[in-house]
Amino acid sequence: MQTALYDVVTLYDCMQDPATTAWLDHLELPLPNTAPPGRNPAPLEIAQVLDNIQNIRVSYLVSDNAWEAAITSRVDVCWANLAVKEFSGDPEVAHMFCFPAGWDEMILLVTSHLAKLCGPLVLLPDSGDLPQVVY
Repeated sequence: MQTALYDVVTLYDCMQDPATTAWLDHLELPLPNTAPPGRNPAPLEIAQVLDNIQNIRVSYLVSDNAWEAAITSRVDVCWANLAVKEFSGDPEVAHMFCFPAGWDEMILLVTSHLAKLCGPLVLLPDSGDLPQVVY
């Protein structure tokens, strides 16, 4: 799989590692005192969330070893690609995911909707920019 523009991890997972927590504190990112146990979504859950976001269009590419969603705005030119990492072939099993490409606005929109289902998520940019916690 290609390099991701943004990897997505749960805030809970980030906060389980003292070194990562110290790094996030050093970056002065706003963090809760405790993070609720977060989780990764199943591809079927991702599809349900995406299908309920207004003003976007989604097309899916699904095979035995790949699950991807191409997301485009119905209002402007924003778009994003979401890819399930190491897809097992079972759309009901939780998987980690990433955004290989896209506009930050669409990535934040999708991630914020998924965070409502899964708990706080952290966008880790491949650019070296600051991570972003999404509630």
